[in-house]
Amino acid sequence: MVFFDELLGFLGRFHPLLVHLPIGILLLAFVMAIRTQFKGGDMYLPAIKLSLFLGTIAAIVAALSGYLLSRNGGYEEDVLSYHKWLGIAVAISSLLLWFLYRKESPGAFRFWLFFILVLLIGVTGHYGGTLTHGKGYFVEAMPVALKKLFKAEEDKEEVFIVQNAQEAEAYKGIIQPILKQRCQSCHGQRKQEGGLALDTKENLLKGGENGTVLNANDSKKSELYARLVLPEGHKKRMPPKGRTPITADQIKLIAWWIDQGANFDKKVHEIPQTEEIAHLLKKLETGEKEESAVLYADLPAAPALPKDKVDAWQAKGIKIIQVARDNNFVLVNAINYPQFNDKDLQELLAIKDNIVQLKLGNTAVTDLAFSTLSAMPILSRLHLENTKISDAGLSQLKGLSKLTYLNLTGTKVTSKGLSKLNELPSLKNVYLYKTVNQEVAAIKQLNAKIKADTGNYSLPFIETDTIRF
Repeated sequence: MVFFDELLGFLGRFHPLLVHLPIGILLLAFVMAIRTQFKGGDMYLPAIKLSLFLGTIAAIVAALSGYLLSRNGGYEEDVLSYHKWLGIAVAISSLLLWFLYRKESPGAFRFWLFFILVLLIGVTGHYGGTLTHGKGYFVEAMPVALKKLFKAEEDKEEVFIVQNAQEAEAYKGIIQPILKQRCQSCHGQRKQEGGLALDTKENLLKGGENGTVLNANDSKKSELYARLVLPEGHKKRMPPKGRTPITADQIKLIAWWIDQGANFDKKVHEIPQTEEIAHLLKKLETGEKEESAVLYADLPAAPALPKDKVDAWQAKGIKIIQVARDNNFVLVNAINYPQFNDKDLQELLAIKDNIVQLKLGNTAVTDLAFSTLSAMPILSRLHLENTKISDAGLSQLKGLSKLTYLNLTGTKVTSKGLSKLNELPSLKNVYLYKTVNQEVAAIKQLNAKIKADTGNYSLPFIETDTIRF
């Protein structure tokens, strides 16, 4: 009995191969039926009969193998039900058409029934593709103009919420759900592109055809992370073009988990966190979304990115990351290129109308960079932490009318230079930890709309805590 069940399960695995046979055979028969219906003659009738006979057998076998495959479970019930019954309808319609075309006298009814059969094949295939690749597979790859024309909307993605992020297990509660949401349609239980599955700890550690994808304590040497930060359009970027991209927040959380040892058992609060990571984890508790294309809706359309220049910057270690699918705005991150200097920044003026976020923390830029920064009209977030900048030049930022965030942590900026920030009309947040005189005149001279964060927080230790921060 066990052998019989195993055999049926094995035969069901042939469904993806067998299902294409009736599609090809029946479509060929329909083409010949069109010629016969509108041009007359019976030259193609023997071929139509034979094609319908073979197509009917293939449709029945495909339906049976599909049923056997469905017994294994793991599919969405509503989509599976539509696909199953439509497949049965295709097999029955094919059989009926074969009987009708065996008659010598032609008839319009059988032709239009054939037309309906072709429509059924298309709809059945749609639900089959949805079972394999997930809901929204076709719509998400549709050009924006066609989506608007047909008023096609992608299925709303389920919001990922964690009740208590700090008490959740880092892998099972944070990382694994992200991988499930963004990666497992191609690297899961049912499908393993490149021999890689990311649905379990064992498969993640095993890697794929090209070796391991996880290098604990070093995200930059981990393919799991490296593929996520490749430029848009790169053939090795994951998720690939046409799939819902992973968000910048999710990428940061994956990098954090890897850099802190890629531990599969520890809870979140047991793993060291930066202020930024703690904030991202907190956002998971409310389902708060990160900045998206809506944030830049009032900006003029950005020009196309020069692929040759982007590739050259990428080769240096300068990340050019598109912030949303439907625009050309980018985040530029020099975290992997600490030698980044004022000359490198000048080269970025080639995409000045694309840059909305710029991360230059821990690089070699100096006060000479400010004249270049002032020429970036849509820059909204600027990281200059731990660089050699000082008060000289801060006044040149007043032309950045879109700037909302400025990180000056660990710089030589003083209260004198900070007074110039009042000239930035959109500035909301400025980070001043480890700057000169941060606790005195600096804060007082900033206007009320600007929130100054001086850092150096300390968390009270309570008796129920298991670790002291």
